[in-house]
Amino acid sequence: MLAERWSCQARVLALSGQGRFVRSRSLRIPLRAALCGAACLAGFSMQNAYAQSDTQSAATPLTPTEVANLRAEILRQQRQIQEQQRELYLQTLRLNDQQNLLNSELQKLTGTGTGTAADAAPQTATTGSTQGTTGTTSSDTQGATQTAQTAEPASPNAPSAAPISGPSPQQQEERRVLQTAHELSNTGGVLTPKGDLVVDPSIEYDYWNQNEVNISGFSVVPGITFGNINVQRVQANYETTAVTLRYGVTNRLELNMKVPVVYATGTTTTQPLGPNAQVFSPGASAFNIGDIQLGASYQINAGNDGWPIFLGNVLLKTATGTSPFDVPIYTTQDPNGLYIAGIQKTLPTGTGFYTLEPNVTMLLPTSPAVLFANILYGINFSRTVQIQNTAGGPSTSASIGPGNYISGTFGVGFAVNDQTSMTFSYQQEHVWPTSENGTNLGGSSYDFGTFNFGLGFQVTKNINVNLGAGIGVGPNNPVAKILLEVPIRFQL
Repeated sequence: MLAERWSCQARVLALSGQGRFVRSRSLRIPLRAALCGAACLAGFSMQNAYAQSDTQSAATPLTPTEVANLRAEILRQQRQIQEQQRELYLQTLRLNDQQNLLNSELQKLTGTGTGTAADAAPQTATTGSTQGTTGTTSSDTQGATQTAQTAEPASPNAPSAAPISGPSPQQQEERRVLQTAHELSNTGGVLTPKGDLVVDPSIEYDYWNQNEVNISGFSVVPGITFGNINVQRVQANYETTAVTLRYGVTNRLELNMKVPVVYATGTTTTQPLGPNAQVFSPGASAFNIGDIQLGASYQINAGNDGWPIFLGNVLLKTATGTSPFDVPIYTTQDPNGLYIAGIQKTLPTGTGFYTLEPNVTMLLPTSPAVLFANILYGINFSRTVQIQNTAGGPSTSASIGPGNYISGTFGVGFAVNDQTSMTFSYQQEHVWPTSENGTNLGGSSYDFGTFNFGLGFQVTKNINVNLGAGIGVGPNNPVAKILLEVPIRFQL
């Protein structure tokens, strides 16, 4: 084809003027040769320049400072990429929420429950009407979808928004992280969105182990005691199965209730000191309802302008469980009663006192972590109880007031990925002395602490699985505890 085209052009030009055709071809050949030569020379020059540049780079190695700067720059770029990935993930969640909202509005408009434009068309209409309606609705749907996808997310400084319970994807992630901290789920700190009901079944295991030395006698010379000296070791295992209900009255107010059922087993090993000492290990158990708890949480501020979020919580613990003063005990009238008198035959499932716990929780989202803290003051209400006589005689009436207490908790939580989160915290508590008939009992004040860590996994949008563990610090705290929760959210 190219040869035929050249021959055609040659014949046409020959008719109009042979000389002009020859001159045109003769001018093209030198021009092409010149351009090719220039290109070759330029390529050769650039190749030499690159070679010299490579030789100079290889001849001058990087200094340690330049290497350190290069590494720092690489780390900075990696962190920037991670932040961009996280922001992309949050943007995806925002788009999904906006799309779900759009579908919900379309369902309300069409009344079909499908949210698609094609199904919105009347089935009984004619073919022409159906096609026209479908086309119009599809166009509106695409326009609305495009508007929803390009719309900016809600401003975090909006005063009407509830930062922890709102629909923002970042706020939902923070809420999921805080649910992993079981100490906050007990005191308050994770609000339920308005109109939602959370059913939270849980099971908790507590292990207690205490060693005591009981001395019943008198001393004539310091260091020499006449009487009975018993060494006791108390072990108890408590399995508490509970159901907690949380309802969001508004985006800032939540009401909750917890109903526990306690199964407990334990043994008290006692051994008198002496050459012919005998070991006694009476056991005890219990299975009954525990102390029902009622509570409320209110979000005080919106957390704007970098301020932390503050929540006020109040918890009332009732006395529905079996009181320690109502369980039978061994007396000196029982076999081996001299050594096991005062030991409980069955275990209590409650404290026997009403307790009010006002507390304040502080939350500070600092992506990708959430800092939290809680300060709590517990008020135990005194009441008159019957103290059993270890000798087997009639019981004695006394007004007992357990000491009030103050507790402080601080920790951090973060999302490992879009489904897994972790929290670490420490709790310290001080208990003031117990009083009997208005007089403080010596040695009844104590302190203890607990290291807590939790792991959460989001199974579905409305179901989470949280596993927490605690290690006690001090003799008046459980040695170890494990808590498993499965909160399930229902939109009413």
